[in-house]
Amino acid sequence: MSTDRDVLVYGASGYTGKLVAECLATRDIPFCMAGRDAARLEAARAVVEQRVGRSIDASLVTADNTVESLLPLFQRAKVVINVAGPFMQLAWPVVETALRAGCHYIDTTGEQDWTIAVADKFGAAFAEKKLLLCPATSYMWTAGALAAEVVLEDPGIDSLDILYQIDNGLPSQASTKSFLRMICNETGQFYLEQNQYRNWPLDVMHDVFVPYRAMKMAAHPWGGGCEPVWFKDDPRVRNCRVLTQLADHLRGGIVQALEAFKQQAAHLPSDQREAWTNAVGAQMMDHEPPKDDLDVQRSVIVCHGQGRQATRSFCLNVSAPYSWTGDLCAEAAQRLLRGQHQAVGFQSAARAFGHRALIAEFHRRGYCNLPE
Repeated sequence: MSTDRDVLVYGASGYTGKLVAECLATRDIPFCMAGRDAARLEAARAVVEQRVGRSIDASLVTADNTVESLLPLFQRAKVVINVAGPFMQLAWPVVETALRAGCHYIDTTGEQDWTIAVADKFGAAFAEKKLLLCPATSYMWTAGALAAEVVLEDPGIDSLDILYQIDNGLPSQASTKSFLRMICNETGQFYLEQNQYRNWPLDVMHDVFVPYRAMKMAAHPWGGGCEPVWFKDDPRVRNCRVLTQLADHLRGGIVQALEAFKQQAAHLPSDQREAWTNAVGAQMMDHEPPKDDLDVQRSVIVCHGQGRQATRSFCLNVSAPYSWTGDLCAEAAQRLLRGQHQAVGFQSAARAFGHRALIAEFHRRGYCNLPE
């Protein structure tokens, strides 16, 4: 086994962390699995080795979630993949340490407010050091960015309407906590209108029609998405909205949680609201789901584009969103190690690595379709 560990996965013992580790291992990239609990890391490595069918080139390290504890580990890495959320609660020391250590930073957040905040605080500093700052390197919200970039290949398009639809969703506990804190944020679920952030209403469902489906479906802003953040101040884009179609088995629980939040927690200080959403999220998903499946967890991301004299649509099929997230992180790390990134500073994965290149690679791997 190699002694070099250019990639570090922080939060590697969780559901998504194991998927990232598996995808790094299958690409033969040596890496470090980092977290706060040695026993959980040992168990996670065993799961990954069982999935891969062999021992993997991964070392285990523990650290507290502080800059002082993380810095000696990060100074030995070139790429940090952070999968420990909720990110607004936990990720500040991780991204600060990556900057100080000179590491590219990738995370799997779905939290719009974290993405805005980390761009504002660290984007310029990462660019100055020629490092990539790439949050939401994940199904949500990279898939929509990839579809949007295809639509924006038409120079007449300036407005984007994006819809995520997924069958048989299997949210992990960390994802449940992250999205619950986002959808209960009544002052921060944004869409883009004339390059200004506008707030979605907290508890309104929206009727949508998904291509290839005969039935009307219900959708929710689901935290607003990161696509409005990617395209804020982008001269190509004036307007951008993102909705997520909620499956029947999830919708009832979400509606109940929103109603309970309004009654029990909306009036509380922010730290107590966060504690409330963490507790409810843990109750809603109290176990780790099975690994998702290409033939069960299927999704389509629909992007409609409109301009003064043009319209264009693209439907991107992405199966097994969590597994794809793991592979996307591994692909991003591999491209960074090879110097195959196209931009530094705060960027979406679609812009950092090229949307056509990523779509082509994941079509080859069986996850998605190609644009016509």
